[in-house]
Amino acid sequence: MEEATIKQLWHEYDLKLEKNLQLNYKIIRELQTQKAEDRISSFRRNQIFGVVGGIIWILILVFLVVNTLHNIYFVISVGLIALFNIFAVAAYIRHLAILDQMNITDSVTAAQKKLATIQASLNNVGRILVLQAPLYCTFWYNQDLVDHGGTTFWLINLSIVAVFVAGSVYLFKTLTHKNIHRKWVRSFMESFGGKKLSAAMEFLNDIEEYQK
Repeated sequence: MEEATIKQLWHEYDLKLEKNLQLNYKIIRELQTQKAEDRISSFRRNQIFGVVGGIIWILILVFLVVNTLHNIYFVISVGLIALFNIFAVAAYIRHLAILDQMNITDSVTAAQKKLATIQASLNNVGRILVLQAPLYCTFWYNQDLVDHGGTTFWLINLSIVAVFVAGSVYLFKTLTHKNIHRKWVRSFMESFGGKKLSAAMEFLNDIEEYQK
């Protein structure tokens, strides 16, 4: 009889413990989900601002190109800059589309995967945009300058362009996830709203860890 009583008490304790764990999980899930949604909403606003600002900047660049067709150096440089920005705007629109398809309350794991996809894409956009830097050193060229620039001028100018090319290529190769242990690389990857995404993913990870 005593053994049966102990088993009954133990069973009741297990039920209470299970109920408490479920209640704690529900509270933690609601709190962390709200925090994650706040960060995601802030990131979404940044992306919308990026799309609007990017479109305005692209229109300005296109206007300049159309009205400066006589200068092939300006057209090529600014035209390529416009293409870089079109790529970035298209990526931001894709990010917004992914966010619209995401529902944290339905599946935390699915939400994590989508946030990871956006985070990787955001970092690639930043790396690719870096490659446009040398174009800002050439957009002001014109035919008269090319014909009469002089040796000294071209040695100095092309040296500057070479530095920008080497620097942009170095950054493109270095700004990857494998180098995230470097403080400045992490800072770059967390810019443009990446820090908000990282925070949202950490909140969702807390839910997964507690569930396990």
